[in-house]
Amino acid sequence: MEDPTERGPEAAPTRVTRLDFDIEWPPKHAAAYLLEEPALTLIDTGDPEAPAEATIREELAAKGYDPTDVEAVIVTHPHSDHIGQVPLLREAGATVYAPRPVLEQLEREPADLAAGVRQIGRSAGYHGEAIDREVERATSSLERNRRLLAPEETVPFEFGEPFVVAGREFEAVHTPGHQIHHASLVTDLNGERALFSGDALIEPFRPGAIHVGLDFGAYEAVDAFHAAMDRLEGRVVDRVLPGHGPVFTEYERAIDTTRSSLEELTGETFEAVAAVGPATPIEITRNRTGEVRHPAQLLDTLGALGTLEARDRIEYEDRDGVRYYSVRKASP
Repeated sequence: MEDPTERGPEAAPTRVTRLDFDIEWPPKHAAAYLLEEPALTLIDTGDPEAPAEATIREELAAKGYDPTDVEAVIVTHPHSDHIGQVPLLREAGATVYAPRPVLEQLEREPADLAAGVRQIGRSAGYHGEAIDREVERATSSLERNRRLLAPEETVPFEFGEPFVVAGREFEAVHTPGHQIHHASLVTDLNGERALFSGDALIEPFRPGAIHVGLDFGAYEAVDAFHAAMDRLEGRVVDRVLPGHGPVFTEYERAIDTTRSSLEELTGETFEAVAAVGPATPIEITRNRTGEVRHPAQLLDTLGALGTLEARDRIEYEDRDGVRYYSVRKASP
């Protein structure tokens, strides 16, 4: 699918092609972007499944290319629906770039991750086999992402500093909340200032405040998402090319909508605490959402609880490592 970014006949436009991938979990699709000038560069790569590889091969072939023609791959964040086909392109000869903290995160010891999952999982109300399942999920994801992105074979870039990939200059804006080391990439594109926003800024919905997952820092997710919006606000951006949802131009409105969604989440969480507290984060999530079908629902709650606590609206009692939240009592 061609993205209509061409601006007039006076200069040869950079051709940009959006690649769409079907995925199994909400929002059921992901996107990557192929820039053809000054050299073939792919921003994100879809998921690890065979249909995603077929999509990349077919889209390249439709333009007269194959994977060996891709000079560079830039990763916005290390979720599997964005780094899944990195091995295909690396093996074909592409140089892969990712934020330096992402590569450092992938070198983490699994035992340290397991300790974080156990502590935060218990604080949320998990126990026994449920915690064991979450540890297995997290450590398996770490091993998978380390295999896909291969930090020792990836070129790091820094947040807040211009960097050049395949002849094109980008700036990486640190936009945490959805993922703690997420990069949104700003570049000039056909006379416009374009933002490849990954999962940090999407027009039709707010991505989950996944941040670190069920790990140390989970309760900071919503505040981190607000910090990301602070970093994006006020920039000159003409067009946003996101990792989900359509390309859009209403940049400031999308920031405002994201902030409103975060405040709505925080308000819903406060109402749930007031309704069922003292209660664990899992119980609060069930009150807020009904059946908990996706991990992101609990992670949203954890982030909102952290924000509410920082605003002195709620408090919790620690009972053998489990947090029981209630509305903060007014000072006498």
